[in-house]
Amino acid sequence: MALRFMHAADLHLGSPFVGLGKVDGDVAELVRNATEKAFDGLIDACIKNEIDFLLVAGDVYDSADRTLRAQLAFRNGLRRLSRAGIRAYVVHGNHDPLDGWSAALQWPPGVHIFHGEQPEAVPFDRGGTVEAVIHGVSFPRREVRTNLARRFTRQDGDAFQIGLLHCNVGDNTGHAPYASCTVDDLAGTGLDYWALGHVHTRKVIRSRNPAIVYPGNLQGRHINESGPRGCLLVEMDTAKQVRMEFLPIDTIRWSRETVQIKELDSDEALLRALEHAIEGIRDREDGRTCICRLILEGRGDLHRPLRRRGYIEDLREAARRLGRQLDPLVWVDALEDRTRPPVDVKALRQAPDFLGDCLRLIDKYAGDADHRTLLEQCLKPLHRYLQMPTDAELVSLLDEVETILIDDLLGEDKE
Repeated sequence: MALRFMHAADLHLGSPFVGLGKVDGDVAELVRNATEKAFDGLIDACIKNEIDFLLVAGDVYDSADRTLRAQLAFRNGLRRLSRAGIRAYVVHGNHDPLDGWSAALQWPPGVHIFHGEQPEAVPFDRGGTVEAVIHGVSFPRREVRTNLARRFTRQDGDAFQIGLLHCNVGDNTGHAPYASCTVDDLAGTGLDYWALGHVHTRKVIRSRNPAIVYPGNLQGRHINESGPRGCLLVEMDTAKQVRMEFLPIDTIRWSRETVQIKELDSDEALLRALEHAIEGIRDREDGRTCICRLILEGRGDLHRPLRRRGYIEDLREAARRLGRQLDPLVWVDALEDRTRPPVDVKALRQAPDFLGDCLRLIDKYAGDADHRTLLEQCLKPLHRYLQMPTDAELVSLLDEVETILIDDLLGEDKE
C-alpha cells in the first residue's frame, strides 16, 4: 500500500526575526507569532491531506534553552495530529539538542521522539502490517561533528524505510558542519528516502534511489530567507517511487526589491516608483504579510537629494505608510541608497587630476585580487576592533569610497 507523509524541518519555534528594525503595533504582533502560526499551518496541512505521519527533521526550537511557550505550541500541535489519527516522528538538531531544558510535558499518543547517539528503527504499522520503518537519531548535544549517517542500517523486509536526520550534506559552506556526511554515505545505507533538516533552503539533492531532500524551514526569519517557505507532501508508491509536492506554509514573507532611479526626474516620480514596487510585492506574495527591503540603484539626478541629511529616513517612512495601507500589509523594514551620481566615471578616471588619480587607484584595488591582499594587510591592525571584511565586502566598500569621493570632490552637497 502507498505511503503519504509530510516532511518538515527547522521550525525554530520561539525564534526572533534577525536583523529586523523596530516594529510596532499589529506588525510587532504578527512577527511575534510568525513561527507558531506557520507550525499551526503545517498541522492544518497534515490533517487536510490525510497523511499517514509527520516527519520533523530537527531544530523544532530555536535554542537549547527553549521557552515553555514554544514547547506548549509544539505539544498542542502534535495533540491535534494525534486526535486526527496521525503519528509524528521527531529528531532534535543542533539548535535544540536533547541536553537542553525541557518542560515535564506529556506527549500525545503516536508521537515518537528519537534519542541520541545511535539511530533507532521505529515501525509504522497499519492494521497489524508494518508498512514503513522510520530510522532516526537526535543530537544529544549541540556540537555533533561525527558522521551519523554511517550509523544507519536498513532492516530486512519489504517495508518502506526512511531516514530522519539533521545534518550537513557535502561541502555546503553556508551552514555549520554538524553531523557532516556525503551523498554516498546516505545512499549506502539502502534506505528509500532521507528526510533531512539543517539547511533552510529547500533542496532536492537526489530525487530517487534514494530520495535525499531538505524541505527548508517553515518560516523565513530574515532578509536572506526570502521567498516561499514550507514543507513537502511526499507519496511513495508500492514500487518505492517518490513524488514530492512543496506546500508553502509561511505566514510572513521576506522580499528584496530594487528600484532604478535613472529615468526618474523628481521626488514625486520616486515616490510613485516606490509605491509601484510595494504594490508589486503585495501582488506576488500569495496573500502573505510581507517584510521588504527596498534598494535604490542607478545613476541619476536624484542621487544628490538622496544624500541630503534625513532625506532617506523620511523617504523610508513615506514608503512605510504606503505599505501599511495595503491588505495584506507590506512592511518596509529598510530603504538602502546605492545610487550613484550622474557622471561619466570613465572620463573622470582618465582625467590627469587628483580625483582621476584616486579613481584609478580604487579601480586598481577593486579589480585585482593581489592589490586587495595588500589592502587587507594594511587593515589588519584594525582587526582587534572591527570584523574584517570579506573580499566581496571589500570590493563593495571600494565602490562606496568611489561614490563619496566623486560627491565630495565635485561639490555634491549633502546638506
